[in-house]
Amino acid sequence: MRRRFLNRSTLENAIVVSVIFIFAILVANVIAFIGSRNRLPPETRLGDLDVSGLTVDEAISAAVRSLQQPVTLRYLDQRMELAPDAIGFRLNEPVARLRLESILAGQQGLDKLPAFILRRNEDPARIPLPYQYSEPQLQSVLAELAARYNREARPPAPDLASGTVTPGQDGAVLNLAEASQAILAAMQSSISRTVDLPVDIMPLGMRGVRSLESAVLERLRPFTERPGNLAGVFIKDLRSGEELAINGDVAFSGAGWLKLGLILEAYRANELPIAPALREKLEVVSARGGPAEINDVLRALGDGDAQLGADRVNATLQKLGLRNTFLAQPLGQSITPPAIVTPANARGDINADPDPNAQSTVADVGVLLEMIEQCRNGAGGMILAFDGAFSAAKCDEMLAVIAKNGFSGLIEAGSGGAVVFHRQAWDERNHGDAALVRSPKGDYVVAVMLHGQGQLDWAETSPIISDIARLAYGFFNEQMPPAPPSLTGAPPP
Repeated sequence: MRRRFLNRSTLENAIVVSVIFIFAILVANVIAFIGSRNRLPPETRLGDLDVSGLTVDEAISAAVRSLQQPVTLRYLDQRMELAPDAIGFRLNEPVARLRLESILAGQQGLDKLPAFILRRNEDPARIPLPYQYSEPQLQSVLAELAARYNREARPPAPDLASGTVTPGQDGAVLNLAEASQAILAAMQSSISRTVDLPVDIMPLGMRGVRSLESAVLERLRPFTERPGNLAGVFIKDLRSGEELAINGDVAFSGAGWLKLGLILEAYRANELPIAPALREKLEVVSARGGPAEINDVLRALGDGDAQLGADRVNATLQKLGLRNTFLAQPLGQSITPPAIVTPANARGDINADPDPNAQSTVADVGVLLEMIEQCRNGAGGMILAFDGAFSAAKCDEMLAVIAKNGFSGLIEAGSGGAVVFHRQAWDERNHGDAALVRSPKGDYVVAVMLHGQGQLDWAETSPIISDIARLAYGFFNEQMPPAPPSLTGAPPP
């Protein structure tokens, strides 16, 4: 009986101790709760600043100190600091105090005691940071940054005199609207006070090959300033599609360029593999063919009728939109060719006295080379205009035939070792070349024709054509190839 009495007393004592302990904890929590009612509850944030456990005055002081720190701005590789005072940025203290005091008022009731004892905050306070700033001051800062660091796109600037190229650079423009929002967001933060300013990059392609115009005109000037002389130049960036045309739509004599039309029609009209005999004729024409070889190909294209062959060449060129390029009749005829009127030769403002039998423009021949290259890549106007007649394989083989032109002067000589597919066209008063150029940093076409009042001298004209090729290569590759020697005689026809 005594053992049972002792056990009950021990149990009763334990209960009494537990009650006293719980009561003490409760009293301590009540005291702590009463003492904490002037302090902000756990997980209270003013903006992104943790102000848990602080009084309202302490929280406001902490926020003011945090917001006084400068914000770091980064404009690409430039770095600067912006003090909040520079845009009149500061905490709106009356509003902040009002909102913080409303948080304290909400935790005064005894109904909040259980959550306090359990250290649970079921409704954390997230107070948006109330702030003030000067919009005119902010816009003034942004305008100053834009004036200091914005830059226009600057294309490469090749210089023939020095043989150097001033490198190009992309343009950069500060996005004012996005920058304003980003700066204000950083000014409000106590954690992230660095801004990578939003800068719109303006690619070089937006100001491209047309920037070569002044340099090209300057190189042409000694030639074109003589009465009766005329020059046509066409340069096109095959990536951006931008082009420079100087007298691009002026009709010039162009029998040599019509060889490209013969090759084009041969591959349009025949399936691969093309007949070896026809392929051989085309390669001869490309390499060194004169009137007899050209007429031989025309007969092959016209089923034995050279005139029909010429008509078919013209029809194919017309369908591609090359309206200024034609071969009126086979070469070497004793009769006057039929008059063919084109937009180029009908101009009344400018006249290069073109051969009535074989004409083209620098723009037409340049676009033709562009279309062949596009076709080689499975795209472009040739594939669209002639459903099924052209393919990438055909156009690749066409370029292989054009490459049989082994003459390496003129544009190829000024293209710094790039892969060049070109076709010269010339007579006594017209010296020209047109090329597709695949260079390390860009693919493009160049076509140049020089027309003289009298007989031209290759020693004068070949450096002009090569220098224009050098300018184009320098623009795309930001380095100038060396000047090649002048021609001492005429190239193959």
